Amino acid sequence: MARTQPSGGVILDPSFYVNGLPTSKFRDNLKKSFKYITAFDYGGFTNDYMVWCNMIYLAVMTRRIPILGPLLPLELHLGAGGNTIDFGEIFDLPRLSEAIQTPILQWSDVKKALYNSPLDYDRDDTESGAEMDFIGCWSVWPTVNKNEKEPHGSGLPWFLHLGIVWTQAPSWIKLTKDGDFTASLSALAKMLLPESRQRFLHTPEARAGVTYDDIPADISAQLYPDDQLACFDILYWVGATDRHEWEKHNHPVWELVGTNLHFTQKVEDIASEYLKRLFGISGQSETEIPPYISIHVRHSDFLYQCGDVQLEDCAAPLSAFARRVKQVQDELAILHGPDSPLSRVQHVVVTSDERDPGWWAEVHKLGWLGTNEFDEEIGTKYGR
Repeated sequence: MARTQPSGGVILDPSFYVNGLPTSKFRDNLKKSFKYITAFDYGGFTNDYMVWCNMIYLAVMTRRIPILGPLLPLELHLGAGGNTIDFGEIFDLPRLSEAIQTPILQWSDVKKALYNSPLDYDRDDTESGAEMDFIGCWSVWPTVNKNEKEPHGSGLPWFLHLGIVWTQAPSWIKLTKDGDFTASLSALAKMLLPESRQRFLHTPEARAGVTYDDIPADISAQLYPDDQLACFDILYWVGATDRHEWEKHNHPVWELVGTNLHFTQKVEDIASEYLKRLFGISGQSETEIPPYISIHVRHSDFLYQCGDVQLEDCAAPLSAFARRVKQVQDELAILHGPDSPLSRVQHVVVTSDERDPGWWAEVHKLGWLGTNEFDEEIGTKYGR
């Protein structure tokens, strides 16, 4: 539970909820009077965004303090060659914290690691000063997916020097009885209550579902899911009342967390810089960026989803995007009325990881603007 001030408001300053600067072992920096929660990444920016939003929502439900991990670059995804980056570098966490009246920590506040540096699984990163921590965590993945026996994989435990003993979550956390992968947020919150946690951990089912990550037997035998720092292998497939809630316009996690999660000014400035250049606006000019419709066409890692089918036959053609652009233009005209500039939006900005010059030539033939001219510069500055 967060601490309230004499005035009645919650203390939101993250530094209040740790003992000091990041330490070699995380437990040395957590205050005994508070409970925390964390979850490990799923991979890919959007997926991790959803995991962190789900976890923050669960933190609010359980009156715990969320600890967000950094985003890790992936070789098979965007970001390869870039540095790890804290969530708070991208999203305005103080603003979110104020909106939901919940303090928010990042792992970089808690434990030493090589943050904001390239990710290399072969390197010896003892220079970070981090030491191995052993902890018991909940494994949700094999509970919701009957075809899986192991916890969901993640690079964060390795990055944070965490040795984990995984206890498979009870079967009653599933939101539905069919083959869907969704866990219930309410059931997960119930599982973290002291009475529910103790009741389950004393059943044969609890110890039968334990996975050890090469941890010495004398240590692993004593590790049950941690109570002070509740941790999960994955919080991607979860829902408040329904499965696939992120595909719907209104759902509790989006309403509480997503709508209050805004980009930092730094990110806004980077986007504005490239948009001005794209529209031919001088950096010092007071001219506003005109209204535009944005399209992101994701190709490169989708090659792995196409099997033996060629990408041009597997991916949506540009004609399909043009049809959707027309639908958006028509909707804007209806929504804002004929007298509004937003009823006549003609500019279209395309972002993509596609490298084929021929494909980009077709984009430009449609009269659309593309960020491909900045690819090398962006890759050098921010990673691919």
